[in-house]
Amino acid sequence: MRPEVLLVILAASLNAQTFDPKMPAAVPPAAGTVVETAPLRYIELQVGTGAAAKPGQEYTVHYTGWLRDGVKFDSSVDGGKPLKFVQGRRQVIAGWEMGFEGMKVGGKRRLFLPYALAYGENGRGKIPPKAELIFDVELLDAKDMPPLVAAAELLLPFNDLEKQVLALAKAIPEEKYSWRPGPGVRSFKEVFLHIVYGNQLLLNVAGNSPSREELVKQIEQNAKGEQDPATKEKIVGMLTESLSEVRKTLEGVRTTSALTRDIDFFGRPAPMGGVLATIDTHISEHLGQAIAYARVNGIVPPWSLPSK
Repeated sequence: MRPEVLLVILAASLNAQTFDPKMPAAVPPAAGTVVETAPLRYIELQVGTGAAAKPGQEYTVHYTGWLRDGVKFDSSVDGGKPLKFVQGRRQVIAGWEMGFEGMKVGGKRRLFLPYALAYGENGRGKIPPKAELIFDVELLDAKDMPPLVAAAELLLPFNDLEKQVLALAKAIPEEKYSWRPGPGVRSFKEVFLHIVYGNQLLLNVAGNSPSREELVKQIEQNAKGEQDPATKEKIVGMLTESLSEVRKTLEGVRTTSALTRDIDFFGRPAPMGGVLATIDTHISEHLGQAIAYARVNGIVPPWSLPSK
């Protein structure tokens, strides 16, 4: 008898066994009917000879998918381009998150996925509702990935903001730092210092949850600090340091649960992720202000210059 047939018979035999929910006397009894959820089933078509796949790695795979009636709905083999996904990041259906466990590179499997591990009650595109899916998959490669930064979506815009703020601050001539478009409006120097102190304020809120009185005092000190007759060199240094502190904080958020933790934001509860997002918004607003100043003075932002 073929090995794959034996595997199917064994799986059916195991599933037919009666499950006993009884626990030792030390555990309180639980009355009720045991609910059986759809299991993952597969046939090992070819055992790989390469490295074993590990959770959290990036898998490179070829696949072909069929419906139970034999209709092929998708295949990376036909297109000649394998699929890459990082296991555990919910980039693929649940059956795929589970389906490569124990495989080695070069291995092949046929996965039988009930709809609960595929596209569920509603289906998707060519996949009808409550459809069991059958996949032949081949693990071509598995490689380690750097840990996912929980605040990655905040770091993405910050990367550009950091570069552009520093580039523009360096491109403005020293004699223009005192230029302002009109009385009572911030000068170049004050705009850049406002970014610095805004970063410090919001990082303080996110990390320390200061009282309202402490925040009012810090805001007053920041307003005085913007009047500091600082040189261009000093301001660029202050910008560099404050932006580095923002990056350090964003990269230091290890869990998404930390981003949803409520903190006091001027007397109101707010998720820490929202406060950190405000840093990006604040920098962006005043970078736009500085860009407008630069254009009025005939200064082209460095990233807008044509490449040589």
